Amino acid sequence: MTDNIEKNESIQSYMNYSEQRLMNEDSFLKQKQTQEEDPQAFDQSETHSQNKQIDPMLQQNDEEQEQEIQPIELNPLQIFESKKMEIIQNCQKSKTLYTDPDFPINNSSLYKDPQKPPEFAKDIKSVKWVRPHEISKDAKFVIDFEGDYKQGAFGESWFVGAVVIVGQMKKYNEKQNKQTQQLSQQQISQLEKLILDYDQFDECGFVAFQFFKNGEWQQVIVDTLLPFDQDSKQILFTQCANPSEFWLPLMEKAYCKLHGNYETICDGHIGEGLVDLTGGIAEINSLRDPQLSKMIENDQLWQVLLQTHKLQFFMGCMNHNETKGTKNADTGTHGILENHHYGIVDVREFPKEKLRLMRIRNVWGPEGGWNGAFSDDSEEWDKHRNLREELKLVFKSKKSDGTWWMSYQDWHQHFNKFYICKVFPESWQQYAIQGNWFGKTLGGVCPLKMPSEGLPEYIQVDTDEKWFNNPQYKIKVHKETKLYLSLMLEDEKITQQPYVACNLMVIANKARLSRIWERPPNQDIVIDMNPKGDMPAQREITQYLILKNFEGKTFGNYMVVPNMIVNETRKEEKRNFILRIFSSDKIDVAEMPETLEIQQEGSWNETSAGGKRKYDNGKENPNWCKNPQYFLNLSVSTHLKIILRRQGQVKRAKGTKIGMTICRFDKAPTNSLNIIKQQKGGGTNLVRLLKQTQQQLEAPKMVGIQRKLLIGSNEKFKQSTYFNEDVAALYFHFNPTEGPFIIIPSLDQEDRSANYKLTIYSNQEVELTKLDETKNQVHIGKWEQDISDGGCHLYEDPYEKDTSKRTWTMNPKYSLQFFEPIHITITLCIAEKNWKSKTKNTVGGMIGVYLIEKSENKITTQQIVRVPNFLPINEIQEEFDLQPTKNGYYIMPTTYQSKIHGQFILAVQGDKEFTLQALK
Repeated sequence: MTDNIEKNESIQSYMNYSEQRLMNEDSFLKQKQTQEEDPQAFDQSETHSQNKQIDPMLQQNDEEQEQEIQPIELNPLQIFESKKMEIIQNCQKSKTLYTDPDFPINNSSLYKDPQKPPEFAKDIKSVKWVRPHEISKDAKFVIDFEGDYKQGAFGESWFVGAVVIVGQMKKYNEKQNKQTQQLSQQQISQLEKLILDYDQFDECGFVAFQFFKNGEWQQVIVDTLLPFDQDSKQILFTQCANPSEFWLPLMEKAYCKLHGNYETICDGHIGEGLVDLTGGIAEINSLRDPQLSKMIENDQLWQVLLQTHKLQFFMGCMNHNETKGTKNADTGTHGILENHHYGIVDVREFPKEKLRLMRIRNVWGPEGGWNGAFSDDSEEWDKHRNLREELKLVFKSKKSDGTWWMSYQDWHQHFNKFYICKVFPESWQQYAIQGNWFGKTLGGVCPLKMPSEGLPEYIQVDTDEKWFNNPQYKIKVHKETKLYLSLMLEDEKITQQPYVACNLMVIANKARLSRIWERPPNQDIVIDMNPKGDMPAQREITQYLILKNFEGKTFGNYMVVPNMIVNETRKEEKRNFILRIFSSDKIDVAEMPETLEIQQEGSWNETSAGGKRKYDNGKENPNWCKNPQYFLNLSVSTHLKIILRRQGQVKRAKGTKIGMTICRFDKAPTNSLNIIKQQKGGGTNLVRLLKQTQQQLEAPKMVGIQRKLLIGSNEKFKQSTYFNEDVAALYFHFNPTEGPFIIIPSLDQEDRSANYKLTIYSNQEVELTKLDETKNQVHIGKWEQDISDGGCHLYEDPYEKDTSKRTWTMNPKYSLQFFEPIHITITLCIAEKNWKSKTKNTVGGMIGVYLIEKSENKITTQQIVRVPNFLPINEIQEEFDLQPTKNGYYIMPTTYQSKIHGQFILAVQGDKEFTLQALK
């Protein structure tokens, strides 16, 4: 495994053509030789287009089932046959030749804009659509697939070059061993398999082809009308060298129909053409890339060429000049045309002569060929006559087929691009998985983890908020297995969406998770193809790799995560992709279910923006409890991403950062006492212990939620870093017995305004409830020295005998109003850690709450609804069932002894709406 492998441009696969790859390619060849003893013609419509049934993954660690990948319906031949029969019947009935209504014989089929032909088409004055028999009386669909071709007017050589490369192999490999001949027959049929029907070439005037496009084989029916330049008396586009042969211009027409018009395929990529014709995977490589230059120096590239030729993969090359097009391109050095595609048909090494030779074919015939060393009639052949006879070379003959030999050194000096198309044998498992990036699945790249060194234990570093939502696919291997992965975008010529840069990660999933939720350790990252988006946007990226069983296991679980390089400056549209997997041995593949999503929107304002839990000086912030609070409950073990994102633009919040705190919700904290609900009895100690144990094992029920006021000194909790102004994200794996939980989002400053969205992504359903602010209110108050530190009416100062001078009514007061019967819970909490040292004695520092019925007169003890229950703890609760009154009630927090001052938190919860207002 490698850590964070980065690749540039087209080198993504060839960095894997290192020593490990060369050894495994050789083993792949041996495997082909043993498994293909009786090969059958390679049928794309059966092997590439029909996916195997995929068994569900075994030994799952998470509760939910993965989504078994279903076979994609890639065999629409029944629809094609029905359409074909309909055309035949109509033609026989009308006694006319077929005219395609979906590809009309006018400029709309020639150009992107029928009113504005491209610059290179302006010299074409008169175009007529004609049938082959109008061009040649001896017109035939096919005479010889191996003949030469003439380039058309629009410079579409990349497609024709791909056609020629696909169709060239049998002719140049007849003298190889029996197995090679069989494989060659398989490969030459690759071209013939593209032709679905030409029986109606004469009778009904239509033919049919198929191409591998956007991950599936697509059938295309076209009429036999071809655009004809009446001035030059030539077919407007590519044509066979034999004027009576028409299979190539008709195949080109079908390909153009698939793309909408002829002009669309003027600019293209031969790698894309090879894939469209074979269903294989293509690799385009720059011979000037520094990585490939090193491979040339250390001989690795030569070994790659030898192995690739043995495997009968298709190869080609080009001398690319970015400043020039393919139409009327100049002849470069030693006769090689610039920006034209050549096929590589043979690679030979002659150790005795110390020669490395390559045979190249010009797809346009004898013109534009090499005239350097080992070209036709080169003096080099006179030095090696034995090789000339062995290779049965024929020079300057009418039988010349547009091929020549050249040395390997000259080849990599005079060509700067080369490409390989790999078509795998039927013994390999093959999968085509349709997916898309849209909405939450548009997750982008996997960011590096935030450093956590030096942070307190309760600080949890923020995680990525998007990447984990990318589509994920699990691969399970049962032995060491060679794989090729292909990540393909839909063709931009059809969708009109420009290609975007993509990345592909493969991760060792040792924990057998249902989803990779965070960036894994570097040692678990098998492949990270394009983490920084350095590779150019292209239709397809491919990767070769070897996956092994985990140590001590009979299997290995891996996760494949394709992602798009998201441009934050533009609005991204939905993107469809096709993930193709080719494996040398049996594997299991499963698509991971999407995350479940739950959202809540909210805001911070002057009354609910309590700021962070602690000030920057480390002091506790009592206003923190004023922030919005959310209560989270689980029923099963669950993975969660909790994401807080600022919404909109609010000036008052500019410069502030956002974050959150996650803690457990305990209805009755260990340092508090629920006065009303205390119950006596409960059985023996053993009975109570068994009952308590059972409760701990059961998923808790979230009832009677109450506002969290403070984090206890021994309480476990997690807090985000508050490093970002726009987003905070935390990952957790919780068991239900650890909850319920409270999520408290906040700004890092108090009294600021901002809107936010709280989103929870999970692999299981969760319950999320927002604290109702109309039924849960909180105030931060203070017993001020000599102003509001009055103590209670029960306290008797030994020096004060006159009860009229007692100060208990001086305590802070809060007006409580409601309009229907209500059950309320009043919580009083000390907001200072050093409370005990302030009070000096335990009794004097006890706290309690007065509930007083209002009247128009001064407060007296007669108005007390209930005498406070004073306790020597930092948090108390009292519950009341109350009826509405004309004047309402006062809530008055107090200490037992007067002259004790400090800060407190008063929280009131009701089962009905109410108002609570602090009185000055």
